[in-house]
Amino acid sequence: MNRNVLFKFYDPVTLAGDQIRGECYLRITEEIPKAQIVLTFQTKMYSKIIEKRQIPYDQSNPQMIPEKLVEKTQRIQVTLDSPLRQPKQTQKKYELNGEIMYRVIRHYGTHESFVYTQELYTGQVKPGDYKFQFSIPTQYNMSSSFSYKSEDGLKQAKCGYKVTLRVDLPDEASTLMMESADVFINGRVTSEGEQFRQCEGNIVQYLCLNRGTVELSLKLNKNNFIPGEQIQVEYTLDNTRSQRSISRVEARLINKITFIDDDEIERIIENIKVFQQNLGGVNSGQKLERQNASLEIPKNLRATIKTSVIRNQYFLQMEAIADAFLTWLSVPVVCQIPINIQESQLPHKINLEGWNFLPIMNVSVNAFSNLTVQQSFIPT
Repeated sequence: MNRNVLFKFYDPVTLAGDQIRGECYLRITEEIPKAQIVLTFQTKMYSKIIEKRQIPYDQSNPQMIPEKLVEKTQRIQVTLDSPLRQPKQTQKKYELNGEIMYRVIRHYGTHESFVYTQELYTGQVKPGDYKFQFSIPTQYNMSSSFSYKSEDGLKQAKCGYKVTLRVDLPDEASTLMMESADVFINGRVTSEGEQFRQCEGNIVQYLCLNRGTVELSLKLNKNNFIPGEQIQVEYTLDNTRSQRSISRVEARLINKITFIDDDEIERIIENIKVFQQNLGGVNSGQKLERQNASLEIPKNLRATIKTSVIRNQYFLQMEAIADAFLTWLSVPVVCQIPINIQESQLPHKINLEGWNFLPIMNVSVNAFSNLTVQQSFIPT
C-alpha cells in the first residue's frame, strides 16, 4: 500500500443502494503547481474457466502445431485472448508439457463494469497532509462482493468493488500517484415474505419392502445469515406409519457455485457439503414434534450471489436416515431450504500517527456526477 494515500470506511460492508461513506488521507511531499485530484468508484464482474484437452502430438514433427501458438507450462500467456466476442481461432491455444500437448480453451463470462468519477480538486497544492470525507452512491441492484479462485488457478470469478484516488498532473499528461482500496457490498435480499419459508419432505414409501412411510418437515426462523452465525432449526419427524426406525437426522449445508459464460452455458464449479451435523432419530411408530436444533455456519463462507455471470448458492438440507437392509432402494426423505449468506468483514484500522492535516482540501464529497460504462477487465 502507498503510505501517502490511506482510506477509512465508516462501515466495513455497505448495503446495496446505500452510500459508501468514509475519509481519504493524502500526503503531498513537494509542491505541485497544478494538480487534479480525482476519486473513482469501479465495479468489476467476470468468470473465467481454462479448459485443457490433451491432443495427439508427435515430438519428431513439431510442425504439427505452429510454434508461435505453443505455450510452455512455465509461462502461460493470455494475450491472444479477449473477453469480447472474437472469431474462435483467437481463443485456440496450445500448451506443451513435456511430451504431452494440450489444447487450451478459455470460457469467459463478462459483465459491463461501471465507473463513477468525481473531480475533487484542481489547482496548486503545497506539501502537507490532507484529508476529505466522501459519500459514494451505490446502485440498489448491486450484488454482494464475491471472489473465487480454484487451487489450480484454472477457474476464477469475481464481483468486486474498489475506490481509487488519483493525483494527475494535467500539464504533463501524467499521473503522480494512484492508490485503490477494496469496498465490500452486501446485495439486497428478497422480501420478508420470501425469507420466512417452510419446506416439507414428501411422504415416501420404501420400495419393495412395504415398510410404511416417513414424513419430515423443516422450518427456519429466517434465511439470511452471516458466516459464524447460528441457524435455529425447527423440524418435525413423523414415523408413526413406518415399521423402520429412523437412526438419525442428518443436517448439512450445501454450497453450489456455477459460472455462466457469454454463450449462456452454465458450468457447475463446486457442489460440496461445507457442514454436517447429526441429530437424533426416532423409533418406529413414534413422532418427534417441533424439535429445535442449533447449527453453526462456518466462518469462511463466501457471500451468496446470483447474477448472469456467477451464482453462489447455499442450501440447508435435512435427511431422515434409516440404517437398515435395502433402505438404499427407497427414495430419500430430504427437506431443503435455500439460505442467503451475507458478506462479513471486520473493521479496518489505520494508523495516522505522524499525520498533521492542513485545512485546505478538507472537503466533503457527497455525490458522483459522472458515470461511464466500460468493458470489464479480465485479469490474467
